[in-house]
Amino acid sequence: MEIKRKPNESVGSMMRRFSRLVQQSRLLPRAKASRYFKKKATERVEKNRAIMGEELRSLRKKLERMGKYDEDSFEVEKKKLKQTLDL
Repeated sequence: MEIKRKPNESVGSMMRRFSRLVQQSRLLPRAKASRYFKKKATERVEKNRAIMGEELRSLRKKLERMGKYDEDSFEVEKKKLKQTLDL
């Protein structure tokens, strides 16, 4: 990232502008996250996540078709689904 000093701009205001630009670009969290090695999820965990995602999508569509979709009812059905799938 590059910031050029504007005429008659103090160093402090230039630094504030730079830090605001870094925060908006979300570059810092990505850099901090990549500092350490993260273990990849196992194949079983990835499959379970994929299955859960598919089931949640179908559940959401089903509730929307029935006209009963809201966050509370979705969370209740989600908990029931997790218990039945044993995830």
